Parts: sequence; C-alpha cells; structure tokens
Amino acid sequence: MNKEKIKIGILGCGRVCEHYIQKILVPERVGNLFEVIAVCDIDIRKSTYVANIFSCKAYNSIEEFVQQKNMEVVVILTKSGQHYEHSKICLSNYLNVIVEKPLALRIDHAQELINISADTGKFCASIFQNRLNPAVVATKNAFEKKRFGNLVSVSVRLRWCRLQEYYNDGWHGTWAQDGGVTNQQAIHHIDALTWICGNVKSVSAISAKRANELEAEDTLVAAIQLENGGLATLELTTAARPKDIEASITITGTKGVVQIGGVALNKIELWKFSDSSDNEEEVKSQFSEEVENGYGISHYRQLKKIFETFHNGKIDEVPFLAENCIHTLKLIHSIYASGEKGRKINLSENLSSSKLGIGNDTE
Repeated sequence: MNKEKIKIGILGCGRVCEHYIQKILVPERVGNLFEVIAVCDIDIRKSTYVANIFSCKAYNSIEEFVQQKNMEVVVILTKSGQHYEHSKICLSNYLNVIVEKPLALRIDHAQELINISADTGKFCASIFQNRLNPAVVATKNAFEKKRFGNLVSVSVRLRWCRLQEYYNDGWHGTWAQDGGVTNQQAIHHIDALTWICGNVKSVSAISAKRANELEAEDTLVAAIQLENGGLATLELTTAARPKDIEASITITGTKGVVQIGGVALNKIELWKFSDSSDNEEEVKSQFSEEVENGYGISHYRQLKKIFETFHNGKIDEVPFLAENCIHTLKLIHSIYASGEKGRKINLSENLSSSKLGIGNDTE
C-alpha cells in the first residue's frame, strides 16, 4: 500500500463540521495520515470558510465535489436526513465513505448503501464513537469474559437538555429528516447497549413530548428483552433542565455490577465483581476520562483507526462498517413501531416505523 497521505473530502460544513475541525481532524489526535483536499456545502460561504482552514478547494455542488481529482475518502457531516442520499452519491462515484450517525433513516436505504459498498469495493463506515470509549471497552471486555455471570438487567438513562431553539431549525425533531431523542441523541447509547450485552429479542415502548414542540418525541421509555434472557430499560429525554445531566448504562449480573456514567458514557462509576481482585478506584481512574459535553472525545479514536487500517490496505478491518451498524437502526425502528402500534414488537418481525424517514424520498 502506498504511504502517501489519504486524500479526504468533507461534505457538510455546518455545526458538526466545526466540532470536527476543532476536536477531531487535527494531527495531534488522528495522526498525519490524511490531507483534506476538498470541502463542500450548499452554502458556499461555509465551504469557503472551511476550505481556508485546510487550504483546499471549496465547492457548493456535490456533483462537482465528487469529481475532485485524487479524492479517496469523504467524511459526510450533513443533516441526518441527507446521509443516505449523500452516501449513495459518493459510493456510486467510487469514493469511500465515513458518515456521521445515523447511517440512514430508513432500513431499506441503509441496506442499499451496504449493497453499493459491496458492489463498488468501497467502504462505508458509520460513526459510533462511544464503542471506543475506555469505559465502554473495559465493560465489553468484562462481559465477553463472562465476569457478569448471567445477565440480569441493564438500565440505559439519557437525561440531556435541548431547548426549543434547537428544534426551530426546520429539520431537528422532524420525522422526515431526523426523529426524536431516540434516533438523534440516544442512538449512541442504544448502540452501546447491544454492543456490550448482545442482540435484542423484543421491545415495548411509549413516548411523549414533555418540554418541546417537535413532530417526534423528546421523551421515551422502553422495556427490552435481550436474546440472552436479560432485561433492559431505556429512559431517554432531551427535556431535562437546565443542562445535560447524564448518559449512563448500568449492567447487573449474577456475579457483578458496572455503571458507566458521566454525560457521554465517559466514566466508570461502579465496578464490582464477586470474583474480582480489581481495585475499584484504580479501575475508575484508568478507564474514566473528562469530556466537555455529550459529544465525548472518541470520534478521533475511530477516525484514527479508519485512517490507519485504510492506509495499510486492511479495508475489512475499518471500524465500524455499515453492515456492523444496521442492527442498531433496526432496533430503533422496532422501538418506534412499538409506540406506533401500542404493543410489544419482536425484532424477528422486521418492522419499520411508519414515520421515521417517511415524507422525504431523498431522505
């Protein structure tokens, strides 16, 4: 594999892009394996601003952007409802794709991206950075070593604050372009639940709008049965005030209990095992980290791994490929379908929400 820098492009130069510029796509964190050679946003002022930072070409047309010479990988940071359309265009033009969550809003669209990726031989990776949080990695390792014994229960709690202005931009909180707290914010924590504890068998959910005016929900609770027999609950809201309070997962087994907390699954808050010679305070110190907000900081860990594996020609090892992420989208659709139909949904039914991603044919 050649040792030249990976030529990347950025599609979408808004709020999320600003976070990438300041905290993620910086050599001190992801290394020197990449070079940004083009950026694109429908607003040429935004793309020009970002282009000046990276000293590269600015576009406001995706059709022209994907023809940029030598570009290998595109990082897609556009609105949630545009991820499918933009990923499809890039993959179809034989460009590798790194797309912020969600991969797509609809299951059939996500599967289509997986199929195009296979047909073109280009990877499509979805951002699920919390899988690489030290606290999550340590807990998953403990689970895989069966230190928990039989899984008893899991509690997932997201208590974040989104004020009305957040939903007044025309797309956040809409069914066609976004979804509510479940798909926009808690998708990471739902993903962490299954990443650590395994697949879901069934779900029962109910949702509400408690503090904000939006099409979708700002609050949802759900009861889940996992395939391994364990039970789980979701308590999700963006109606907490006055600020983001908590993002936590508590796992209880017959031989141990772990709680991952903080505002971004960034701290070990409880670590107790009946077989353990672990020093709990040492574990907390080793696997906890400080973060500024709910974004966390593991984006750079995933980007670094992607760049390293791609640079070394190990595309099959790129984290986290779309085919390894679609199950989270399927679970979210089952959660929404449960609320819509007013009954327990078995994941084997393969149901989709009647609302999420509907009303926008291009997503």
